[in-house]
Parts: sequence; C-alpha cells; structure tokens
Amino acid sequence: MTLILVCHLMNGTSIGYLSNMKKLTCCFLWLLFACSSFAQQHGQPYQFVQLVLNDSDTLSAELMADLLNQSGSKDGLYHWRNRLLFYGKEEEAMAFYEQSKIRFPKAEVMLVREPFYVFDRTRCTDGKENSRKRDHLILSANLVADSAKQQSYLDYHRRQFDEWPEVSEGFCRAEFQQVQLFKTGRQLLLVIDIPEGANFEELNKRTVENNPRVDEWNRLMSTYQEGLSGTKANEVWVRFEVMNDE
Repeated sequence: MTLILVCHLMNGTSIGYLSNMKKLTCCFLWLLFACSSFAQQHGQPYQFVQLVLNDSDTLSAELMADLLNQSGSKDGLYHWRNRLLFYGKEEEAMAFYEQSKIRFPKAEVMLVREPFYVFDRTRCTDGKENSRKRDHLILSANLVADSAKQQSYLDYHRRQFDEWPEVSEGFCRAEFQQVQLFKTGRQLLLVIDIPEGANFEELNKRTVENNPRVDEWNRLMSTYQEGLSGTKANEVWVRFEVMNDE
C-alpha cells in the first residue's frame, strides 16, 4: 500500500495505470531511499556529553532548559555531585557539547561517542524488544589506574558473549532492553535500558537468580573497578539521577 501511495503522489497517477516500468522502478528506489533515511534518523546511536563543573559554575532550571532547547532535545539530563551528563542522539549531543563549552568555559566538557560493549535483545532466545518506552539507568565508576588491568577489563567484555554467556542470559531474564558500556579515560559509563516504569532493583535481582556464573563475573569485574572521586569508602558504582525542572 505504501508503494502505491508514493507512486501516486510522485507521478499523479495510480499504480494501476503505470505502464512504464521505469516509473515503477524509480518509485521503488525512491521508497527504499526514503525508508533508509527514516531508519537512520530514528535509529541513531546515543552519545554522552559530560561536564565536570567548578564551584563557580551555577546551574539553573532556565539555563538547563535553554541548553536542551539549543540541542533540539526535550530531556536527557542527569547529575551526580558536580558532574552533569547529557545522553542523546548524535546531533543533539554535538549541539549540547558545543553550547556547553560556551556556557561553561571553566568546566571540563567531554564528548563520549561510542560504547565498547553493547547487549541488546537479539542476544535473547525470543529476540524481541519490549514495545513500551524505556527508562535509561546511568551508572558510573572508574577503572583502576593500571593500564594492563584496564586492557584486561576491555578484553573480558569483548569475549563475554562467547566465554561468559550466562551474563547476557541474566540480562535477558531481567528484561534489560539494552546494556551499553562507554569509557572516557578511566571512567566507565554504564547505560541500562529497562521498560518504562519498571523497578530496576527488582529486575536486577533476576540476573543472578540460579546463575552463579554471574556472581563470579561480578566478583571478577570488581577487581578492576573503583569509585569516582568523591565517592564514599567502598562505594564503587554511583547512579546519576534524572534532572527535573524544579
């Protein structure tokens, strides 16, 4: 039906009266191009912009709203202590990054482009994503200051699906829609997508239910991780909270 509609709009005639196959071919190719462009626009990878603010930097609801407006996004702001995160599509992240450098000249502003680890529902036996909207859970920690251990951590994640499949099986049972790990310097940024409104703590328990290999994986990974500057003693992963407009 879509092909008929597109051809009708382009040529001013219905499909039943198209006798010239070149017109049909042209129309079909145009449709493929349009669909491809649509997929690229709506399936863009998400990126981070992180600001590490100074004491002199002042945040206000008006300023944050203006930054989001300049980036073309309506939401996507998270914070923990003096760190502000924007998480959004590529062009939104780039716009937010450029505006942040102007608005916060004394802050450390960084763009984090690509994850080094991605899990999605294609790894699950049903292979289906939940049709509900998603909540993004964003957590962060540091890797230890040992370059060999840092590389080992990356290697473990590169081989996880083959050598530690129980980890992703746990994600499947927990209804995680996507899990991504980003790295900037020693800092790790973990994004877990869950169905909108779901209880993360309850879902997360499912990852280790009758799954001792996940416990083993978590113990092993903990030897490579430490808390960000400003965390409490023995605190490693911290959760960035969504910023509201209050």
